[in-house]
Amino acid sequence: TENLAELENLNEQSLLEELRVRFANDTIYTYVGEILVTVNPFKWIDGIYSAGKQQEYTHIPSKKAKPPHLFAIADLAFRDMADTKKNQVCVISGESGAGKTEGAKLFVRQLIQVSNGAETEGLERKLVQVNPLLEAFGNAKTGMNDNSSRFGKFTEVRFNATGSIKGAVMRHYLLEKSRVASQAPGEQNFHIFYLLFAGLKPDALTKLELAAPREHRAIYSNDSALKAIAGAAMQAQSRELAESFDIVGFTPEQRDDLNRVLAGIIHILDVEFDGEDSAHIVSQNISSMCNQLGIDETAIELALTKSVNVIRGEETERPYKLHEAEDCRDATAKALYEKLFSWIMDQCNKLLGPREQAAKTDTSCGILDIFGFECFEQNSFEQLCINLANEQLQSFFNNHIFAMELAEYAKEGITGKNITFQDNQALLDLLLQSKPPGLLSIVDEEVSVPKATDDSMIEKFHGSFGKHKDYERPRGNDCKFTLKHYAGAVLYQGQGFLEKNRDNLAVDV
Repeated sequence: TENLAELENLNEQSLLEELRVRFANDTIYTYVGEILVTVNPFKWIDGIYSAGKQQEYTHIPSKKAKPPHLFAIADLAFRDMADTKKNQVCVISGESGAGKTEGAKLFVRQLIQVSNGAETEGLERKLVQVNPLLEAFGNAKTGMNDNSSRFGKFTEVRFNATGSIKGAVMRHYLLEKSRVASQAPGEQNFHIFYLLFAGLKPDALTKLELAAPREHRAIYSNDSALKAIAGAAMQAQSRELAESFDIVGFTPEQRDDLNRVLAGIIHILDVEFDGEDSAHIVSQNISSMCNQLGIDETAIELALTKSVNVIRGEETERPYKLHEAEDCRDATAKALYEKLFSWIMDQCNKLLGPREQAAKTDTSCGILDIFGFECFEQNSFEQLCINLANEQLQSFFNNHIFAMELAEYAKEGITGKNITFQDNQALLDLLLQSKPPGLLSIVDEEVSVPKATDDSMIEKFHGSFGKHKDYERPRGNDCKFTLKHYAGAVLYQGQGFLEKNRDNLAVDV
């Protein structure tokens, strides 16, 4: 069957067996009620996303009229929006590497296909070409995926009363800014740091006061990435990025400013300190950083090496210890990159968004694309945040989709007693509750405790959650813990949790 909700006994075993059989025949799409399940084939299937296939799934009479396909979901969402005058939304979830980002792009492509064109010339092309731009700044190579989204994105495509596209508005969530300052072994920084060196000529790099890629801390830890900078593939990606900037509408001056901020971030990360109890800058690149960012050298040196507090109207200075100065440096680079990413998103919204105020007859179709569930050999604070977002999305499925299916069964006189799903509210409470403190509240508390360590934080976890059904402590005294997520158990390494959550950004910065 092409809709597994029609099976007499739908459970995990029967669902997986049906998916396995269909996958073996290169049938990667399957319906389960209102849900479209996709299994990534990790190969190209001829014609599956061709212009002819798009046309085949344009204005289909019903979901049963054609085999399951992502294009069908987009077509039906548009038709339901046009018929009911109600906004629609497509939620895309799955583990890292499942193909969510590509699926989101294909969904928008089919929306463009089935719409009545666009109000402004070139808007359809902008909607397609904005993706390489955002991926350059928001995606990175991880242990599971060469182009992994490290942020969540909600894209709202807006239509007028006749079904023509008025524009699109995007919102982003949870950018993994910690990646700017450090990456796990074998992983890479955001793509843009490598594309910057691949795309600029030597005189442009000199103007940005950048040395050879291998000399800069932001990217020097991954040899394969450094070699790829001069390779044909990255050169082609760099040209595609330049074309995307042009098509979306960024000016040459804006692109120059972007490059200067990126160079400034690279220079910030190259700043080195000495002095265990009273840190001072020993590297020679402060002037380069200030030149690119347009800031005062004395002011930034003070901000990176001293804590300035105002007590009863009097200003006092305290020199940073070495580790505090390094934390402040990294926090500055991360905050600056986050601001840069937000500015890029704002600019894209100005260039793609509707030019007129929304009318009462306007409708929209939204696409939520967030980073997928992750379980690596080494799992840290980033994976916890990502998996928490996926737990919340799963809770939405539990409370909305499954409940909706059961209600539909009840209408048809079917009991639905053979459909079961796992309620993950207990784990969400463990992570998010404030009273008694949940896991994330404990992390926040420990950050403010002067002598707290990752080990002391883990001990508090054990004391608070040791008897919880979704929490497991290790047998020894290792700085680790395991959470039983809806998608499977994940072993987290506690080292680095406090540092990644601390973000000691100087007030002056």
